[in-house]
Amino acid sequence: MGAKLIKFSVQPFSKARVIGKGVTQKLDVGLEDRTIQDLWEQMERDGSLEFLAALPKITPPKDTVGWMGDFQPGDDQYTYLAGILAAADTPAPEGYIYRDVVDCEMAIGWIQATPDAEGGDLMANASDHVTKGMAENRYEYDASKGMFEIEYYSYERFRMPMQRGEPPILEFYSPCKRVAENCS
Repeated sequence: MGAKLIKFSVQPFSKARVIGKGVTQKLDVGLEDRTIQDLWEQMERDGSLEFLAALPKITPPKDTVGWMGDFQPGDDQYTYLAGILAAADTPAPEGYIYRDVVDCEMAIGWIQATPDAEGGDLMANASDHVTKGMAENRYEYDASKGMFEIEYYSYERFRMPMQRGEPPILEFYSPCKRVAENCS
């Protein structure tokens, strides 16, 4: 399966909080690594996702997010947090962790799975697709906003199509800023 960017925009993003459970993920693992997939499956089995869905969210009830961050240049790992996007001051329940997202400009790409291999893996290449969209629109990644990116799993555009055997659409969020004009 491949992937293609089907929609790109830059929008203001109001501060929020990602609440969920996390794992540390190595950067150099292959596509066959199940660490993140196992986290999602465990949270589904133990009721964590259902519990989180009852918290005050700023997204539709069945939508979830995967936050990737705590990365510093030179590191070989990052934190992956599976959960929900909540209002900025929502307390994290006992047994859950959170990461805050500050006000920022957010590049948002809709990446759709395709039957061919072009465009790479839907998950593994999502950041590359959004980075390309940023460059084509004169934006760049804004590391000053916290060194993170977010996978947004819309129930309507990701989970329902998967259940029907149709190509899902992953929304991918990346903080960005306008490329500085070169005055020569």
